[in-house]
Amino acid sequence: MGLIGGDDDDDGGSGKGKALGSRQRSGALTTAFLLGVCLGVVVAERLYLASNRADILAAAAAAATGPAAASAAAAGAAAPAPSRRDAGAAAAARAARAGEAAAVAASVAKDPELRALRAYLDKIAPEGEVLIGVSNKNPMLEGMLDTWLRGVRGAGVSNYLVVALDEETAAGMKERGANHFLMPMKVSKSQADTGDNHSISALKFGILKKFLMVGWAVLLSDIDIAVLQNPFRFLYRDSDVEGQSDGFDPAGAYGAIDGFDDPSMGWARYAQKMTHFNMNSGLFYLRANPRTVELMQRLETRLAREKYWDQTAYNEEMFVLSHGDYKSPQVSVRVMDMYTFMNSKTLFKDVRNRAPEAQPPMPAMVHINYHPNKHERMKAVMAYYLDGDKNALAPFPGGSEPGSRRRRRR
Repeated sequence: MGLIGGDDDDDGGSGKGKALGSRQRSGALTTAFLLGVCLGVVVAERLYLASNRADILAAAAAAATGPAAASAAAAGAAAPAPSRRDAGAAAAARAARAGEAAAVAASVAKDPELRALRAYLDKIAPEGEVLIGVSNKNPMLEGMLDTWLRGVRGAGVSNYLVVALDEETAAGMKERGANHFLMPMKVSKSQADTGDNHSISALKFGILKKFLMVGWAVLLSDIDIAVLQNPFRFLYRDSDVEGQSDGFDPAGAYGAIDGFDDPSMGWARYAQKMTHFNMNSGLFYLRANPRTVELMQRLETRLAREKYWDQTAYNEEMFVLSHGDYKSPQVSVRVMDMYTFMNSKTLFKDVRNRAPEAQPPMPAMVHINYHPNKHERMKAVMAYYLDGDKNALAPFPGGSEPGSRRRRRR
C-alpha cells in the first residue's frame, strides 16, 4: 500500500507516471521484438540460400537477368513504390536476387554446355523464348522431323531449335540448314525398356531445365505435332506452365465440379470434387523461374529412378496438393485453348464432323497424341488446313479402328 500510495503522490494521483512507465516498457519490448524479427529473417534467409539447390538459385537469377525477364522488368517499373513497412522485405528480396545472379553466373561459367547454349540462344532467340523439338535420328529417318520443320518454318517461327540427341540428327539438321543444338542424353536404366518414344520423352525434363537455367522461356513441342500458325501469337504468358490438355470438351479440358453420392451418409450423402483431363506432357510453355526449374528437377530425378510414364509424373507433380511433409512445386497453371492447341481426338472425333461454318478457326498446332499413323495424320492435317484439301482427313477413322468416326457424347 505504501509503495502504491507513494506512486500516487508522485503524480498527484493522476496515473501519468504509470502511463509514462508503461509506454517506456512497451517501447523497449517493441524494439526488442523488431530486432528479434530482423535477426530471424536474416538467419532464415541464410539457411534458405544455403540449403536450396544450386540449379534453383541459378534459374532465379537467369529469370531476373536473362532476356525472358524483360516484360517482367517493364511491369515492375510501372508498379507503385513500396510502403515503408515493405521496404525491409524488398531490400531482402533484392539482396537474395543479387546472390542468385552471382550463382547463375558462376554456374554458367563453369559449364561449357550451358555457356554454348546461352550463346546460341542469344543468336537464334534474342527475345528470350524458344520453340524446341527434342529428337533422335528415328523421326528424322522416317521423315516426321522434316514435316515438323516444314510446319515450323511455314508458320514463320524463326526462334526454334531442334535438340539433337545424337550425332546423326545433328548432322542431318546441319544439312537442312535447321537451327539445332547437340545435347547427347543417356536413357536411364529405369526407362530402358519402355520403348523409344517413352524413353526419349522422359529425357526432356532435364533438357528443359537447362534452358530455364540460362534464362530462356521454352515452348516444348513433340515431333508428332502439325504446326499451322506461329504458336507464340496465342500464348498468354501469365502462368508458370501453359499447356495443352488431353480433354476434348470444355469441361474436360478446363475443369468442372463432379458430384459424388454416398447414400450411406444420409443427409450428407452428396459431395463434390474438381476434375479435369490430364495436361499433355508433349506440348507446354514454361516461364523461366525457380518454380519451373524445381518442377523440371523433380521430374528429371523421379524418372531417372522410377519406371513411370512421364505424363503421369508431370501431372502428379503439378496437381497433387501440398500436404503433411510434402510440398508441391506450387507452379501456376494455365490450360491452352483447346481449339487453338488441338489434340487429335478433338479434331478427328469432333471438329472435322461439324459443318464448315461451325468449325473453329484454324488451330496453331494439332498434336497427334491420340492416334497411330502419326506421320500420315500430320501430313493430312497440314493438307486440310494449309492446302484447303477438305477431303484430306476423310480416310482416317476417329479412333484407331474403322467405324469410330464420331465421339460418344457424355
